[in-house]
Amino acid sequence: MSRALRRILPIVLVLAGAVWLITRFRESRRDVAHQAGRDAPVVAPSRVTDARGAVTVTLDTAELRRIGLSVAAVRPGGRVAEIRLPAEMVAETERAATLRAPVSGRFTVAEGAHWPGLGERVRAGVEIARVSDARPLAMPISGTVTRVGAQPGALVEAGQALLEVADLSRPLVRVTWLVDAGGAPPRTLVLDAGDAAPGGGTSSSGPRVTARLVGPAPEADPVTRRPAYLYRAGRSWPGAAPGVPIVALVAGSQPGVTGAKDDGVFAAAVVVPDSAVVQWEGLVWAYRQRAPGRFERVRVATDRPVPGGWLTGPPLAAGDTVVLHGAEELLSEEFRARVTVGDESGE
Repeated sequence: MSRALRRILPIVLVLAGAVWLITRFRESRRDVAHQAGRDAPVVAPSRVTDARGAVTVTLDTAELRRIGLSVAAVRPGGRVAEIRLPAEMVAETERAATLRAPVSGRFTVAEGAHWPGLGERVRAGVEIARVSDARPLAMPISGTVTRVGAQPGALVEAGQALLEVADLSRPLVRVTWLVDAGGAPPRTLVLDAGDAAPGGGTSSSGPRVTARLVGPAPEADPVTRRPAYLYRAGRSWPGAAPGVPIVALVAGSQPGVTGAKDDGVFAAAVVVPDSAVVQWEGLVWAYRQRAPGRFERVRVATDRPVPGGWLTGPPLAAGDTVVLHGAEELLSEEFRARVTVGDESGE
């Protein structure tokens, strides 16, 4: 081998090695980019839009067919009669408790405690009283005071009732079913929980509370001898206590009944069918069709139940079309849209 060739060969080898390294580097970068593209999450276009609080779900024809979605126009509510039925709260032994003196002696209030009066709230497990040297006393349940049997400083006998408490967070109400109310009771009705008015009944200024049917009462109404039904109120109200009379309101069986209450609420009301509503975050909703395949979630008031649905007003109006079957799937679509990469358990 000549001297010139020996000088050139190392240079050629170095250049060939550099070319090989550059080629391998570029191939490695392409492999990394390709793998990153394979690992990247596939982001599908969202079917849910939220513009200024108005949530809209958009589905294509195939998806609508898959979930069996159907729509129907809401019918005008017209003027609907409100039938007033006598009702009263009933005591529930399983939701009440009595604080009794364990021994005879002087009854005192625990240090730093407050002896409650009628209508006040009491928390379970909080020491509030003591009789002589016996252990401090506390209520086993939280609730509202319905009876005060003794005052601090009095001498009491063993077993004497000191305080009675009832859980009135969701009162049980007995409704007398008059002839005008029709046959079977509805699944829901409205309680007019106004303050007691002179001569019985209630004033019209009280809150309206929705109640759900529990079942037939064990006994008929003692005054009218008519059948009675038990309803569970969705919440309590000021002045709620066992034995307090209130009024239950049910809608007439036909719109346009003479004597309907015309308070401006019914004038623009529509009837939303039971099957069209869904519950979320403690509220009731329906989906209004804005265009083919586009559905907007809107609030539905539930303080005026009618046979087969709910009497409600704006934002729904006569002529609107709501989802009759498939509202649950639309709500599920909203939930899926809220899930992002990394939200799954273990991420």
